[in-house]
Amino acid sequence: MARHGQTDWNLQHKVQGQTDVPLNATGIAQAKELCHEVGKINFDVCFASPLSRAYETAKIATEGKYKIILDDRLSERCFGDIEGKIGDTWMEITGGIDIFDRKLDFGGMGIEPVNAMLARAKDFLDDLRRKYPNDAKILVVAHAGLLRNLHFNIVGYDENTDFATFKIENGELRKYELN
Repeated sequence: MARHGQTDWNLQHKVQGQTDVPLNATGIAQAKELCHEVGKINFDVCFASPLSRAYETAKIATEGKYKIILDDRLSERCFGDIEGKIGDTWMEITGGIDIFDRKLDFGGMGIEPVNAMLARAKDFLDDLRRKYPNDAKILVVAHAGLLRNLHFNIVGYDENTDFATFKIENGELRKYELN
């Protein structure tokens, strides 16, 4: 699983969500760097979010070797009214609301509730398990929030899991095994 390359909004600490912001020059360079890592692996299939920053990263990183399957379930979390807002912390941007608290499961301001995001990620992973053999090599290029939810669906979580502890940088690749 890989996170898309950098965008200008990443640099400005703007909430992107499902706003379709393109890669900047650094993001393109990160996707080319990612190519060195993913080029060593023969993938059976490649999936990407339909948002251009993820799709372009996937195209660059795979050097056109694979048909990239776009899947809406890989889109970033919808952040509704706070998309485009700037702040140093999520609590600052949301006016003190912890939008990552699964018990609160906040869905106001047009923000996709965290439990809906977890379910969307689980649905995608369940599909992979049904459609591909256990030894299939699958590349997924998406967004930090979505990758966080895939990560915790794979490694597990409970009521005490702090989802904010998961960080993945632009252009970073992580390897997982699905059971």
